[in-house]
Formats: sequence, C-alpha cells, structure tokens
Amino acid sequence: MLKTKLATLSIVFPLLTACGGNALQVKSENVSNEKIDEIIANIESLYPDADKELKQHILEVAVKSIDDMVFIEGGSFMMGDFKASCEPVDIDHLIWSPSDDCVYSNDASYLHKVTLSNYSLSKYETTYFEFDAFKMANNLPVLRAEERIEYPVIIQAIMNKPTPIKKWQEAKDYCTWVAKLTDLPFDLPTEAQWEYAARNRGKNIYYATNDGFIRYLGGSLKFNNGTYREYTKEEVNYENDYQEVGLLPPSPLGLYDMTGNASEVVNDWYSPNYYKISPKNDPQGPKIGTQKSLRDLIGDFRFVTSRGSFSDQPEYYVSYGFRCALQQATSLDRKP
Repeated sequence: MLKTKLATLSIVFPLLTACGGNALQVKSENVSNEKIDEIIANIESLYPDADKELKQHILEVAVKSIDDMVFIEGGSFMMGDFKASCEPVDIDHLIWSPSDDCVYSNDASYLHKVTLSNYSLSKYETTYFEFDAFKMANNLPVLRAEERIEYPVIIQAIMNKPTPIKKWQEAKDYCTWVAKLTDLPFDLPTEAQWEYAARNRGKNIYYATNDGFIRYLGGSLKFNNGTYREYTKEEVNYENDYQEVGLLPPSPLGLYDMTGNASEVVNDWYSPNYYKISPKNDPQGPKIGTQKSLRDLIGDFRFVTSRGSFSDQPEYYVSYGFRCALQQATSLDRKP
C-alpha cells in the first residue's frame, strides 16, 4: 500500500471569490442568492468565533459543493463483473462482447440486478482546499503533503489535488459537514451508486473515461496485426499519477477522475460475498463490517467493476480519496 507521511504546516493561499468589505460573498452560476444567504447564516451560527478568512473559505467550499453536483437519473443495471476477453489485444481498449467469458474481479463475479433511485454525485474528488476548510473549522490538523516521490505516484501539496485520508470516518464526516452547512442531504455515495455513475448509468464499459477507453501520454493503440499507433497529446484521457482534479476529459455524464487519480472510498461496508445477498432496490451494503468498500483501484488495470477494501490507517495518510453524493431524488434548484 502506498503511504505518504503528512506534516501539519501552515500555508497561505488566495481566496477564490473573496471581496472587500465585512460581508461574506461568493459568486455562483447555479446557487441562488437566497440559498447563499442561508449558508452564510449557518456558518455564522456554527462558527461564530471563526475569523472572516475562515468563514469565507467555508462559504466557498459549501457553495462549490452544490455547484459541482451532477444529477444522475436512476435506473436498473446488472452490477458486477460483466466479463471481458480472456486474451485481449489491448487491455486499455476493450469493447464488450456477449461472448466474453473471463472474470477479472472475483468478488464482483456475481452479476445481480440493481435498481437505483435518482441521486446526484460530485463531478470532482474532494480536494485539499475543500478538506482544509472542514479541518480548520473543526480545529483539526490541516493536511499538508510533503513534496516527495513515492513509486508509482508523485504527491505534492497542491490545493486542487484530491485529499488523502487516514480514516474512512474523515470522508464520512466531511460530507455530512457539508450537509449541515447547506441543509441538503450530502453523504458518501453507495457502492452501487458509484459503479452506476462510473459506467455511464450502467453501460458495459470498462473505464469511466470520455469514451470508455484508456489513452495515456506515451501509450499506444495495439492492433490485431501486431502494429501500434502512438496516442497524440489531444487524445490523452488518463493519467495514473496524482494530479489536480478535472484536468482530463470528463465522462459522458460530466464526471471527472472516476478512472485515474485517487482510488475512492464509498459508504458501504465491504464484504466479498455481498453481491449474492444484495437487495435489488437501492442497496446500502452490509449492516456491519471491519473494512469499507474501495473503488477505482490502483493496480494493473482499473476496471469500473473492480472492488477492493479500505482499512483505517493509524499512522499514515494514504493515497485514497472520496467524492460526495447528494442523497435526494430530485435535482437541485438552479438559477433561471
């Protein structure tokens, strides 16, 4: 498991939308002024003694959390490993066929029908900038990654990179904190919600990129006759290293980095056999467990059906992240 030590060093960074005067202000193309005023009132109530800079930071994070929500229309799909070719010509350029008969993820091998209600999911993984607001608001140590190289990724203290976590509860607490600020039902997504969104509402695709394939800088497309064609810079849609969120093309639903960047924890307890007993409608995962489910695994391949488990780390922050969901069936009201 990749581990990186983190220090709690202070840093000064520019506020995204801070304005002059005493009042908190933020710009949004989607969130109404009335909703922003409601969030400001919640911040003043929850953190009356915080300084203006911190309140402004919290406000920006709360409003951005709403702005970043992508509405996902629910539906039914076959959840799990829908199989792939046993001898693929190019593992990064797979096209599903009904004749495929190789399972690549044993604990996802039990295909089962799942029907999901509507929900919304953040287009981005949670960043240092956002997680810092939560930490500082609650008098918790702020994460600062030392600039260092650890194979196979480079981790730097860049505010727009996905934040690592030490414990699953940190991710859970962050999303429910945003819920308190906004009076909206923010939470972690369920494992089924994560996979349904990553598969572009349940389609048989292997990667959650703009077209379902992986193309990375320096890579090439392999053909049946043994020849290759290198990808151009404009074709690149995947990067395995940690980087700022949203740099590469989004999926057809408008979601970024669901394949690539940080692996992501979800709300469910992990069980290798859960798929065999999963309810059909809006599954929530096992009622108890010792580990949490982890998706978009870092490894030889990152199929959207692959599953893993996350255990809390007592000493190190690990290179796993998360994104929040909005657990309501209606889409958010937007500015006209």
